[in-house]
Amino acid sequence: MKNDPIIREIPLIERYSRHNEAEDFRFRTFLKAGSNLSNKELDAIVQETTDEVWRQIDCTTCAHCCRSLQIVVDDKDIKRLSTHLGITPLQLSQRYVQVAEDKTKHFAKTPCPFLGEDNRCSVYEARPQACRDYPYLHAGGFRTRTLMMIDNCSTCPITFNVWQSLKRRLKFRKS
Repeated sequence: MKNDPIIREIPLIERYSRHNEAEDFRFRTFLKAGSNLSNKELDAIVQETTDEVWRQIDCTTCAHCCRSLQIVVDDKDIKRLSTHLGITPLQLSQRYVQVAEDKTKHFAKTPCPFLGEDNRCSVYEARPQACRDYPYLHAGGFRTRTLMMIDNCSTCPITFNVWQSLKRRLKFRKS
C-alpha cells in the first residue's frame, strides 16, 4: 500500500471508474464469492487500507461529495440541524429539505447548502448522519456494501483509492 499511487483529481477518477466498471464488478464478485477471507478479516484489511489512504487525502481539498451527492436526512438530522441553526425543524425543512416519492427526505439542492467556500461544512458538528458515515468505509460488513463502493468510486477519491488498493492487496487478477 505504501507505494501505491494516490489519485486525487476528480475528472481522472471519474474516467478511470467508467473504464474499470467491468473489472470492478468482477472484483465485487471475487469479494463476495471468491475470497477465502472471513468478513472480519476483510473488514480489518479494508479498515487498515482506508486509514492508510485517508492519511494521504484531505477531504477539504475536494468536497466533491458535498458538491455532487444528494444528502439524505432523517428527522433526527433535521432536529439536530435546526437546533444548531436556531430555527425550528419546520423552518429547516421548508428551506432546505425535499421529500422524494418514496418519502425519503434529502437536501433540496446540490451542492449542499452548508458547504462553505473553503470546502468546509458550516454545520459540521450537527451534520447529517449520512455525512458522518460517508464514504462508509469504516463500518463493518464491507462485503454487503460493495455495490455502493463501486458507485462511490467515481465520487470519492478515498473510496476510489481504497478500492484500487484492495484489488492489488488481495491479489485480484484483472482478467
